[in-house]
Amino acid sequence: MTEATLSQRTRRKQVARLGRADQSALGRWFWEIDRLLLILLTVLISIGLLAVAAAAPAAAQRYSGNGVTVAALHYFWRQLAWVVLSVPVMLGISMLPKVMARRLALAGAAFFLVMLALVPLIGVEVNGARRWIGVGLGQFQPSEFLKPLFVVALAWLLSLKQQDRTLPVAQISAALFGAVAVMLMKQPDLGQTVVFAAIWMTLLLLSGVSGRIIGGLVGPALSASSPPICSIRSPPTASTTSSMAKAIPIRSTRPMRRSPAAAFSAPGRGRARRSSSCPRRIPTISSR
Repeated sequence: MTEATLSQRTRRKQVARLGRADQSALGRWFWEIDRLLLILLTVLISIGLLAVAAAAPAAAQRYSGNGVTVAALHYFWRQLAWVVLSVPVMLGISMLPKVMARRLALAGAAFFLVMLALVPLIGVEVNGARRWIGVGLGQFQPSEFLKPLFVVALAWLLSLKQQDRTLPVAQISAALFGAVAVMLMKQPDLGQTVVFAAIWMTLLLLSGVSGRIIGGLVGPALSASSPPICSIRSPPTASTTSSMAKAIPIRSTRPMRRSPAAAFSAPGRGRARRSSSCPRRIPTISSR
């Protein structure tokens, strides 16, 4: 076999590499990856690095002092190191088969859900919030790792509706989200709770769940978490009535006339009046 034939076969193999017929992990990834999403991720990472580089000198100057000097680009280099470590992990996970990726996501979601439950017990308190778990020289936030795994696990759970229409997947997903929301609010972390709520409702809509069911699941939670608009207070005493009369001077020389509505709502003797503490419009009194 001549050298020209060998070089020609090598070229054909190189051309076939990453082609439609290439069934390797890299070949399947090259043709199945969402290139637009990959470009958007690259742009997002670049914007994040630029933002950290712009804010790093001010942060370094702020935390420098008392014999400690922080380099101007210390936080930028640290962010860049995390990007260098995370991008290969992201690409490696994207090359996994769908079944294996789903299994890893379910196992990871269960693990970090347990870690999230342990945060109030073994977590590190920072600025009055307990959201981090210390491991060796560093710390990690379980809710950040749970977020992408929660998406995959919840999407798999909602997809079971296609196999069995009788499965109450919406109710099970609501219970799962409720458990996560309760654990997040114990930290407390309202921002992460809102993010998980948005993820949950978006997946419900994409899975074909009707708006009535979503409203029935979300409505009670919103009504229970919203503060009361008005409250019932005790009837005013003689001292409070006299102080209010002193605060609002009346220059009219004629006696004040009571309207039929006021006379109808006036309490009788021996009856206590329950008045609302909602703000009312104070009537103005003018003499004719």
